[in-house]
Amino acid sequence: MKLFADSCSDISIKDLNQRDIDVLPLKITIDDTDYLDQVEITSEEVLEAISNNKRPLTSQANPENFIEAFKPYVEKGEDIIYIAFSSELSGTYNSSVIARDELLEAHPDASITVIDTKSASYGLGMIVEDADDDIKAGKSKDEVIKNIEKNIERIVHLFTVSDLDYLAKGGRLSKGQAFLGGLLNIKPLLHVENGRLVPLEKHRGVKKVISSMVNHVNEDKGKGRARITHANAGELAEQVKEKILAETEIEDIQISMIGPTISSHTGNGTVALFYYKED
Repeated sequence: MKLFADSCSDISIKDLNQRDIDVLPLKITIDDTDYLDQVEITSEEVLEAISNNKRPLTSQANPENFIEAFKPYVEKGEDIIYIAFSSELSGTYNSSVIARDELLEAHPDASITVIDTKSASYGLGMIVEDADDDIKAGKSKDEVIKNIEKNIERIVHLFTVSDLDYLAKGGRLSKGQAFLGGLLNIKPLLHVENGRLVPLEKHRGVKKVISSMVNHVNEDKGKGRARITHANAGELAEQVKEKILAETEIEDIQISMIGPTISSHTGNGTVALFYYKED
């Protein structure tokens, strides 16, 4: 059974290679030069470009990319599972569907499953990692898919950003939502709902945002592991980690940079928390 993910899982290329998960990188364009996400450009380079008033543009993996990636495993008769970035935020999932259907025409007996997680960044990453653990534990394809679908329902994304206008300019948030969030120096808390990034709450100051994150984890009865990603906001990420570990049943939190594609849309100063709510 072969597992595929795209680069918007924000799992590092090193970790993907160690797990033997194949990755489909999205494309980032800066100053008319194209870069493959994580392969040819880093988060730090994207965020530096943003600091220099450049606007990185991102584009989906295309059907040809998926055909090229899937075909060797189809020809070997190996089962394929592709766990995709939210279809509400990218056309990459749709590209995989086109590729799957084209391959199935030529190979009707092929087993290719593509799954729209409606998730992003390490929300997607946690789902991918758990699926890989299930595969390595010897679970059947049906069992692996069932757990992926369950985890899609359970995963929680909580984001706070320093610049809602930047999200709005990238089309990931409406201009009206950005305007309301920016009133009176409000610090926003956002989440992913049906695959889209939407405002959840508005708070005055960082401390209240962090306290709200803690409250959400406890209300959701989150426990076990969580993940924090950030865009040049390591100090705030550490504050969130410390508070979550002290005041919730989350026991294990790792911190990493938000990946280049996601950073292209959030800008500097973003911190995101991901965890599973109780079944």
